[in-house]
Amino acid sequence: MGTCANDLVKQAVDAIINGNVEEAHSVIRGDDEVDHMEQNLHQRTVLTVMQEAPVATDLRFLISTLGVVGEIEKAADDAVKLSRRARKLSGQFPSEMKVALLELGEEARKMFAASLRLYAEYSPELATEIIESDESVDTQYSHARDRVIEIIQAYPENTAHLVRTIEAFHALEHVADHAVEIAKRMKMLYEPVVAVGT
Repeated sequence: MGTCANDLVKQAVDAIINGNVEEAHSVIRGDDEVDHMEQNLHQRTVLTVMQEAPVATDLRFLISTLGVVGEIEKAADDAVKLSRRARKLSGQFPSEMKVALLELGEEARKMFAASLRLYAEYSPELATEIIESDESVDTQYSHARDRVIEIIQAYPENTAHLVRTIEAFHALEHVADHAVEIAKRMKMLYEPVVAVGT
């Protein structure tokens, strides 16, 4: 499910860069598959809880799994938002911002893929790396947003599609946020804070 969502993000970025409306439609259709997997995983997790009555670490893991599944689904939703921007931009994405979008997309997808590895095999070092990478993504987003605002000021007649350009960058920043949330969930699961005096 996570790999599928991450692939949708890549497709959506490509759709914006290339002005490919059909690829944007393909992403929107692909989100249905992610939604189906989400429902299936929820059912399987709840069924496991009901049948096995897990306790302690196992129960915490299953609860964390539901949270991770939710973050993956949200990342797929962000891919859909990107695709909708691609359709509305209709090839009018500013050429000078393409490299910045590609770079932010790669960074967000790298973080998201790392968070999926973290779920499969926990590493405190990787968890910290993902969480700390968020600052770099936020900086990339801020620089891109500020540059687009400068373009709006220079070409106010293009405001509508330039605002959509900012929204595309924002959707990618959210993908990175979902990776951070997964990392934080896993960190809480495997490195629970022990209260002082206990």
